[in-house]
Amino acid sequence: MKFKFKPKVITDREATEKELKCIEETEEMLRGENKLPPTSQMIRNIATDHWRSLKSWIKGSQVITTQEEAQRRWEICKACPELLYDETNPDTNKKDGRCPLCGCFMNVKVHYAVAHCPLDKWQKHCGCSSDCECNDGECDE
Repeated sequence: MKFKFKPKVITDREATEKELKCIEETEEMLRGENKLPPTSQMIRNIATDHWRSLKSWIKGSQVITTQEEAQRRWEICKACPELLYDETNPDTNKKDGRCPLCGCFMNVKVHYAVAHCPLDKWQKHCGCSSDCECNDGECDE
C-alpha cells in the first residue's frame, strides 16, 4: 500500500512573535484562573461536613445554625476575594459562591453549625449549650 500523502520533515525553528505572544497570553490566563480542588477532595469535604452534622444531630446538638449567624458568615464570605461565583442558580436566581479551597457552595455551607471556613474567617459552633472549646467536631464536655 502506497500513501498518496507523505508528510514533510520540518526542522526545528524559533517561535514567531505571534506564537510567543499567544503563549504569554495563555500562561497569564492560566495564572489568573482560580481553580477548584479535585472532585475527590470536594466529595471528601462535603462528606466530612455531613458526618459531623450527623454526629451533632445524634448527640442532640444543633445541626443548623441560626439565621443571624448564617447571614454573618455569608457576609464574611461575600467580602472574601477568594470567593468564586458560578452561573446563576436556576432554583434561587442567585449566584452560588464557591470557595476555591474546599469547593463548597458557601451560601449553603454557612448554615451548617459544625462547618467552618477553610481560611479561618469564621468558626464552627458545636451546638452545645456551653462555651466549651470543641476539637475536630468533638465537644470537650
